[in-house]
Amino acid sequence: MTMGTSHIPISSHQHARVETQRIKTLKVVGEAVGQLVLENKADIDAIKIIKVDAELRDTTDHLFKNKVVKQGIIHKQIIYVDPYNVVRHATEDVPFMLTVDIPGVEPNPFAEVQNHLLDLEVDFSLKPACHDKKGEIIQKTVAHILVRVSEWALVDVVTKHDIFPKVSRSKGYKSWH
Repeated sequence: MTMGTSHIPISSHQHARVETQRIKTLKVVGEAVGQLVLENKADIDAIKIIKVDAELRDTTDHLFKNKVVKQGIIHKQIIYVDPYNVVRHATEDVPFMLTVDIPGVEPNPFAEVQNHLLDLEVDFSLKPACHDKKGEIIQKTVAHILVRVSEWALVDVVTKHDIFPKVSRSKGYKSWH
């Protein structure tokens, strides 16, 4: 880390002494919320769906000029009742791709992409299994993801400051207390 001292004139009678230190930090280039919408169907031996839980997994980001392309998997756990009234679960992985426009973003080896999942919901309907025929679950998934792109930068921050010569505010002023 580099340290420095600067003398800055404030008026004809005063100047400020400022000490700075150079630090390495992330500087935000831009951020935006992307919306992901997926629909998928799957065969399932179910007469009732109890619930569907979902989460994002294995995400990667690719930077382009003014754009971030996000890829990954939505992992789902489906809790259901089979035709024999036994509670079961099944899992599925659904790949996705999402683009988010962020002005000012460019491919850069010093860039870092942060992702914050704001919400993830799954709506589903079931065509129940009957006789020897499997059922079908139809799912719509909606997610909102905050994508923030930052770059590593060296920034000078003020660590100490003084004003010279010191001027007392009490001189010439009467207190009304």
